[in-house]
Amino acid sequence: MIVIIQLLLVASFVFLAAMPLVSLVLLFVAICKRGPWGSVLKALSFVMGSCGSGAFAWYLVPSEWSLSFRTTLEAAVNVEKYGHAVEHTAENILVFVTFACVIGGALCAGITAGSLKLWSTVKPVSLDRETSR
Repeated sequence: MIVIIQLLLVASFVFLAAMPLVSLVLLFVAICKRGPWGSVLKALSFVMGSCGSGAFAWYLVPSEWSLSFRTTLEAAVNVEKYGHAVEHTAENILVFVTFACVIGGALCAGITAGSLKLWSTVKPVSLDRETSR
């Protein structure tokens, strides 16, 4: 079970690091080809959803944890400076924030994809009286 969680965590880090780059590439391709913007919207919604859910997850960290985010990152890898208890807690907090980022980003991208699919199936209503008869 621990191995699966560690693999998911590594995949989450890779996914979170790659998505802004993927968004920029898709944006560049859509601008150059004047093509469909659906993939750009999905990628950007993932990035925005992951940022928002990560900030919300950090907000949910108990107030007893007085370290900043940058210090938490440092404490997660530096057991000599902060001690084992702080390092372990910092790792748990970072795993929580990382999984929240991926789940929130995937949820936002899924909602965007569903909305785009729904939007493409809806036929526009004509407001012209002569053509609607």
